[in-house]
Amino acid sequence: MKTIGLLGGTSWPSTVLYYEYLNRAVQTKLGGFHSARILLYSMDYQEIKSHYHAGWDQIPALLAKEINYFLEKKPDCLILCNNTLHRAFDEIKDSLRIQIPVFHAGHLAAVAATRDGHKKVLLLGTAFTMEDGFFANYFHQKNIEVVVPNEQDRKTIQSIQSVVAQGTVDPQHEEILKIVLANYIHVDAIILACTELPLVINERNSPKPLINTIHCQCEAAVEFALKAP
Repeated sequence: MKTIGLLGGTSWPSTVLYYEYLNRAVQTKLGGFHSARILLYSMDYQEIKSHYHAGWDQIPALLAKEINYFLEKKPDCLILCNNTLHRAFDEIKDSLRIQIPVFHAGHLAAVAATRDGHKKVLLLGTAFTMEDGFFANYFHQKNIEVVVPNEQDRKTIQSIQSVVAQGTVDPQHEEILKIVLANYIHVDAIILACTELPLVINERNSPKPLINTIHCQCEAAVEFALKAP
């Protein structure tokens, strides 16, 4: 079994989801007491996070430093456990010259939407991800229409995400988001383009099928890790 590299800590509550899903997927496929070979590097997210709203131009270099440090540990593949940071990753990936597979949240989510025949999707994420347009472009490239929540709903989603990212999940979050999502039943599916959102959006409160970027990345990584040489 190959070793799956997780660049996490961004934020730590959602990094736990990656660890859990990878191990469940491997155990389902192999049975017994099998678990995933995982190399987890949990970075201190504060410095990168502090530049989101002012100084984004500094983030690509900071991310490159973290990725290069992690690659020295020699994982066989790489998952970046944060959707928003994929924007910075796209800016530096060529210069990094990474020699191992990187399971890209945006590309894999768009592939999943295409596979399932979705023509119109609702994009949920941090305010940055919803408003910047970089994540929507992965779907536009596959001729999938992307709907972004209105301003008030974006603020609601962002406020909940900020709390969940610090480790607090309130049962009321599900109910609040159920009301928000009811405004968008005209889409085919909902993209959870934020790693914290699966903690508060699920089959109980979603009116439409969900595409969870964590699942997309982990499924691809497990397939790679278990594939014979």
